[in-house]
Amino acid sequence: MIAVARYLLAEHTRSRRFVAALLVLAAGVIVLYAQPPNPVLSTGGTVAAFLFPIGCWLALALFDSQGDADRRLLAASVGGALMVGGRLLAAAALAGGASLFALAVALARGAVERAPHLDELGLLLGANLLSTLGGAALAALFAAPIVRSRAIAVIGVRACVLATIPLRLPPFIPTARALDVRHAARVPGRIAAEAGEVRAFVLVASALGGRQWRRRE
Repeated sequence: MIAVARYLLAEHTRSRRFVAALLVLAAGVIVLYAQPPNPVLSTGGTVAAFLFPIGCWLALALFDSQGDADRRLLAASVGGALMVGGRLLAAAALAGGASLFALAVALARGAVERAPHLDELGLLLGANLLSTLGGAALAALFAAPIVRSRAIAVIGVRACVLATIPLRLPPFIPTARALDVRHAARVPGRIAAEAGEVRAFVLVASALGGRQWRRRE
């Protein structure tokens, strides 16, 4: 599974389809930190929320970077289960990289009201990762071979997010809400409660997406 993920990430890197998403991510973080004083946690929660659509974008680009023939050949070579696991692992690795990148851009800008403590950095990185993984999981439900048209996939993701925002179902909402405090000591309890919803969404969406990938190949 790790070998499959490495192969997919290498192929995706050569395609350079991730560059546009990372540029938008960097620009978005700069804009979100443009108005001081930028409290460490609450502004970080806003950035985590912004990472949800970026996570969708990155994952869709990764999942759709293979053509149908290449994807079927990979599934025939390693087996359907390993192909699905490798795709999900590659998406998780990409989500982790985007989470680190967003945090690095924010720190490099020096626009936070003060230098974050080590525990705050861990909370921010964890929130970024939860939101980005949520976006990747949603993308799995609209990726090829489930939806073969990129335009329809993008429309479907947007419609799904917009339709569920009033219910506060998208994963970026509980994540951002958990960080909307001034004191780091209050965050672990809040984020632990909210993270359960995100983990459930990621597991269910990944399982459903992976099952449909295998059925439709």
